[in-house]
Formats: sequence, structure tokens, C-alpha cells
Amino acid sequence: MIKKLQHKFIILSTLSLILLLGIIVMSSSLLTYRELVADADMTLTMIVENNPHFAPMLSSEKERKLREEFLIEEKERFQEEPFIKKDERRTFVGKQRLSPEMMYEARFFMVELSLEGDIMSVSTERIAMVDDVKAKDYAKQVYKRTDEAGFIGDFRYRKLFEKKETKNDICVIFLDCGRKLFTFRNTLLINCLISFLGFVIISIIIIFLSGRIVRPVSESYEKQKQFISVAGHELRTPVTIIDADAEILAMEIGDENEWLSDIRNQTSRMADLTNNLLTLSRMDANQQQYTRIDFPISDIVDETVHSFQVLARSRGRNIKTEVIPMLSFCGDENSMRQLVGILLDNAIKYSNRENILLKLEKRNHLLYLSVKNNSEQVSSEQLRHFFDRFYRTEQSSNLESGGYGLGLSIAKSIVEAHKGKITASMPDTDTIQITVTLPIK
Repeated sequence: MIKKLQHKFIILSTLSLILLLGIIVMSSSLLTYRELVADADMTLTMIVENNPHFAPMLSSEKERKLREEFLIEEKERFQEEPFIKKDERRTFVGKQRLSPEMMYEARFFMVELSLEGDIMSVSTERIAMVDDVKAKDYAKQVYKRTDEAGFIGDFRYRKLFEKKETKNDICVIFLDCGRKLFTFRNTLLINCLISFLGFVIISIIIIFLSGRIVRPVSESYEKQKQFISVAGHELRTPVTIIDADAEILAMEIGDENEWLSDIRNQTSRMADLTNNLLTLSRMDANQQQYTRIDFPISDIVDETVHSFQVLARSRGRNIKTEVIPMLSFCGDENSMRQLVGILLDNAIKYSNRENILLKLEKRNHLLYLSVKNNSEQVSSEQLRHFFDRFYRTEQSSNLESGGYGLGLSIAKSIVEAHKGKITASMPDTDTIQITVTLPIK
């Protein structure tokens, strides 16, 4: 149990760490990429604004307003700072100031096309890595796209529509962003490597410290196991003596004595509790011996149900079965009898109606054993604690029925020892179903 708790802690911590590092790297990369795109678009806008050839292309109302705002702002700024040199002024692009030198530092080329996609002219004077053939190929690819801006390879492009007297043309500007994209990819790779290295280091620290973190739980669990073991052994001797004394008294005064009958009943209950405690103690210490053999589990279930029918009728209950015949299972036969007995005993004690249904069936490579009985409504929180030791949903009714909250815990240990799974569910608002799933080898 402690090992499972430690493993769950390590897995949860590492998954949380992966999620955190992933968010950091992705958000940082996304912001960097958006800044790269924004910078490329501003550079393209500046190239267009400072080239008289494109003046007709920027006649939109938005661009006109931006230019008017810029002129007003520059005039006010010059009045406040009259000693600003001419070469220190900045070009207004959107809402940012950029140096006009950026236009001369940028490497770009332009291709003019007709609306039908025919190449009209190519300008590659401002770039060395692209010739006219490549420029035309890039332009044809961009022409097929519907977006007005985007990336093609390492180039950021922008489509512009030029109005002429006779017809309209499309001019596409390609800005070389290879160096910035290379830096972005390298930065992303470095961030991933650093995150991975940090993940490995922190994971090692988590694994190293996980033992110390779960140590208080481990110590508490060990003390609980020790208490169960000691209590089971210490109770067995006085219970045995009391039972023997009751037998001697019965021979002297007879079995009809009311007080003697109460002593024997309570002694029987204490003996059952002691046996359950010792069983749990052996399971915790992995001392429970299981002899795994192939046996007819359908017959075992039928026999166990038959032995519980008398007890069920005495309490006004009726056990119905739907058992697929001739099913075999490889496991410990006595443990399987004990498992079925625990489920039936639990259903008989806590059912508030007559019928109890037991099913045994096979699906694919799994055996399904389920016991269903009517009961008062149980919350999902209570269902999760059904297999905890000494857990009881209603203390008073459980005490009257003789339950100690150990049966289902023992059933869970038996099922897990056979590599199976046991669950509690409520198919209806007034029905509880315990389902055991066992693998067939």
C-alpha cells in the first residue's frame, strides 16, 4: 500500500511538473513568435510607406488616419523638443516608432502579378539568395492562397492591390525572416533542452524525497498493522478460555440457560473478530499462503450459496443466482470460498428487501462475480470507503447486525492477491452492487 502511495505521489508530481514546464515553454515560444510576426509585419508596412510606388496601395481609411495622427504627433513633439536632429526622427508604423534604417537592413523582394495570376514583373535587387526563377515560384504559390499575409518557407509575405487606369494588379512583398526564425527555433530548442534537464533533475529530487514525504503515513500504517497483529493474538487466548468455560458450564447447568447462551453468542462473535484480525495481519505481512490450482469456480459458488441459504431464510432473505456452469479459475480454492461467503454475508446483513442476486459470468478473458442487494441510498463518498478497514456507513445498524467493517477489506485483499479488482456501485438509488473482476490465465 505504501509503495503504491509513493508511486502515485511520484507520478502526480512528475505530471504536474511536465504540465508546468510545458505551459512555460509554450507560452514563452508563442509570445516570442507573435513578436517576430508583428515585427515582420511592421517592417513590411514601413517598406510600403517609404516607397512611392506603393502610395496608391495604402489609401484605406485606417492608413490615412494613422498617417494624420503621426503627423500631428510629430509636430507636437518637434515643438516640445526643437533641437531633435533630423536623422534622430522615427518613422511611425501602427502605434510604434521604428528607425527608417530598418528598411535598408531588411532583405526582401517583390513580384507583381495580374489578377489572373500572370507574372508582370520581378524585383530581386534587395536580396541575394533568391533569383527571378525562385521569386516567380514563390509568387505563384502565394497567389493560390486566400490569406493576405503569412509565411512561405522563411519569408513573410504580404499581398497588396495596386489600382491602375486600365486594370488592377497584385503586388506581393516577401521579407526574409530566416535569421529571426533560425534564432527562434534555436531558442525553442534550448528552452526544451533546459526544461527537460530541469525535469530530470527535479524528478530525481522528487523520487529521492518521496520516501521521506510518505514516511509519516508509512509509520502510521505499520503501527496499525502491528496493533491488528498483536490484538488478534492477544484476544485469541481469553476468547478460547471463555468458550471452554462456557462449554463446561453447559454440561453442568444445561444449554437452556439464558445467560450462558449470551456468553456463547458473544464469544462466537469475538472469535470471528479475532480470526478476521489475524487474517488481515497475515495478508499485511504477505504470510497468507495461496495454493493456485485450476478448479471449477461455478461449483464452488453454487456450494457456497447453498450453505448460506439457511442463514438468508432465517433473516427473511432469498438468494437468487445466475451462474454460468462449467467455468474454471486458477487460484486458491479456499480463498474463493471465503470471498463468496463474505459478499453473501455482507448482502444478507445489510439488505432491506427479500431478494439478493448473485451473478457469475465470463466476458473475454475475465470472470465477473457480482452480488446485488437492496439497501438505503449510499453517497458516492461512502462507496469509495466501502473497502476501508473498520468502515461502517451506519454504526448502529452495523452493530446490531454483527458487522465490524473488516469483511470487505479482507475480500479486497483476496481479490488483489489474485490480480483482480473489486468495486462498489449503485445501479439504482436503492441498490448496491459489489463486483469482482478476475483475470483468467
